[in-house]
Amino acid sequence: MWLDAIRTSDRARRLVAWLTRTVEAQSTVEYALVGALVVIAAAAAMTLLGEQVATVFTNITTTLRSAAAH
Repeated sequence: MWLDAIRTSDRARRLVAWLTRTVEAQSTVEYALVGALVVIAAAAAMTLLGEQVATVFTNITTTLRSAAAH
């Protein structure tokens, strides 16, 4: 009878260990997918807004140069 309890306990311990590894691996995959999505979104934003951002920085540079000249 106590031998069955030990076997059950060992099975439960192995199940918990397996679930822990599975959850950790799942979290890693989820983080990788989120990271890839962020990279794709950033690349798309830079592609769509690239010229507008460049224009803003050019205007800032021009304003700072003209302010420094005065």
